[in-house]
Amino acid sequence: MKDQLEEYIQENREAFDDAVPSLKVWAAIDKELSAQSTTVAQKGRRISLWRVMTMAASVVLLLGVGAIIGRQLSIGNSAHNNLALDNEIFREVEDMKTYYETDIKSKEAQLVKYNERKNIAPDLEQIDQQLQELSEELKSVPAGSEEQVINAMINSYQAKAAILEKVLENLENKKSQTNKNNSDETNI
Repeated sequence: MKDQLEEYIQENREAFDDAVPSLKVWAAIDKELSAQSTTVAQKGRRISLWRVMTMAASVVLLLGVGAIIGRQLSIGNSAHNNLALDNEIFREVEDMKTYYETDIKSKEAQLVKYNERKNIAPDLEQIDQQLQELSEELKSVPAGSEEQVINAMINSYQAKAAILEKVLENLENKKSQTNKNNSDETNI
């Protein structure tokens, strides 16, 4: 039967192509399609709006829980972080002390050769006393103010090293001047 229908359509094809449905038929089809698409769109909007609201609520809930957990962790870790920061600061201060004290001891050892330490001893002792006071102050200074005390300590160490350097430089100049004068006298 299928073959007969196909044969009939092939033979009368031109007659089928001439037929145009009336405007009432097209209007009814258009009305039915519009009604179906509106219903689907409304359902889709309801579903989309529901999904968006669900997602938004989930995000707000997750952010709230994350904020609470983060706050609890930061409160617990702040004491640990402050302790770690204090340890790091004191480690840096110890490294700085070691560096400057090594440099200063080296210059003092050179100064011993000239037997001149007694002339600058009061100045060096005053700087040592100041450094001791700054070390004690660093232990009790409020958090965040350590940098000022550390900078004062660095300045004190630098002043002590500069004093020793200047004295050594003057002694070296005197020695070279004396040697030059002695060699000039010998040559005469």
